Amino acid sequence: MKEVSHRVSKAPKSAIRELFDLASGRSDVISLGIGQPDFQTPDPVIQGNINALKNKITMYAPTRGTPELLQLLEAKLNKVNNIQTDWKENIMVTNGGSQAITLAYASIFNPGDELVISSPNFVSYFYCGLFFGVKVIEAERNEDFSFNIDNIKKAITSKTKAILINSPNNPTGYALSLKELEELAEVVIENDLYLITDEVYENYIYDGLMHTSPASLDGMFKRTITINAMSKLFSATGFRLGYIVASKELIDLMENYHQYTVAGTNHAAQYGFIEALKMDTKFFDKIWRSFDDRRLFVYDRLKEIGFDSTKPLGAFYIMPSTKNFDMNGATFSRNLMKKQAVAVVPGSIFGSFSDDTIRISYATEMEKLKEAMNRIENFINDL
Repeated sequence: MKEVSHRVSKAPKSAIRELFDLASGRSDVISLGIGQPDFQTPDPVIQGNINALKNKITMYAPTRGTPELLQLLEAKLNKVNNIQTDWKENIMVTNGGSQAITLAYASIFNPGDELVISSPNFVSYFYCGLFFGVKVIEAERNEDFSFNIDNIKKAITSKTKAILINSPNNPTGYALSLKELEELAEVVIENDLYLITDEVYENYIYDGLMHTSPASLDGMFKRTITINAMSKLFSATGFRLGYIVASKELIDLMENYHQYTVAGTNHAAQYGFIEALKMDTKFFDKIWRSFDDRRLFVYDRLKEIGFDSTKPLGAFYIMPSTKNFDMNGATFSRNLMKKQAVAVVPGSIFGSFSDDTIRISYATEMEKLKEAMNRIENFINDL
């Protein structure tokens, strides 16, 4: 047989998905590797989907999304993100935030272009680059995972097409300040670049910080591709619905790619998203407090056990170092699963500067977190 695709074959199976496989069928495993909220999808969201199916909404949806959903997204972007859009020109519904990333890459990159990201960062950004022939340049973060603007500047070359940020960040939990975003915007404009901003964790931000969308800054809308999804705020990861916001020129290109690859998104699920956007988001207040409590508990407990760790400012991840235990993250996570049945993600999958770390998701109930931390402590004590 002739050769298969070189690009796709270079992408390994997701280490995060391997955690699911390791944990499946084992009742004793506590997973701290799953990147999804643990609360139930609100009833109005589920009912919106059910009603759509009862009303026989099972045909193809409009390629960019149903008009009602697009109009509600326009209103949300205006009110919450201070981004002025036209729903007919600037927004498209996607198959989750993951496809929105793909559409961003498809619309601006040519083979040989370079993309700069702070590292460590979310694994999909690396492999989407591989699929599109994009060279991903890693700019090392500061020790506390904060943005190193000097490293970003040094990474820019004549081949650089875009910078990508994810704030609040998966896997580090870092959230960019307004000052940092303004400094980044200057770099983007000065170097005539695009900015891809993944804002799926915008509601999970702590310590009095406020989320700012870069597209709302002066001179940045036409240069910015904003990625978001319904999954994290409404705990609806299985709905597989996201959205992407950009200039008309880019959305038109994305539509071309979208219609010839997936043809659209789940039609009935869009009516669940419609009901979600009609909800008062105060339902999330109690959930947010729960996540903040878990964040502080896990951070404090890790320090007690002996980890060096930075307190996360957003999302629901923390990335402690394993150096104090003379193990890299891969060895630590493998042995922890084997001996204590706790699943964590090795930091090495998130870039070149995080071999000696693990990523812990605290998006699980407090009692399980307490038991997981006790097991981790037992694992350390047995070393």
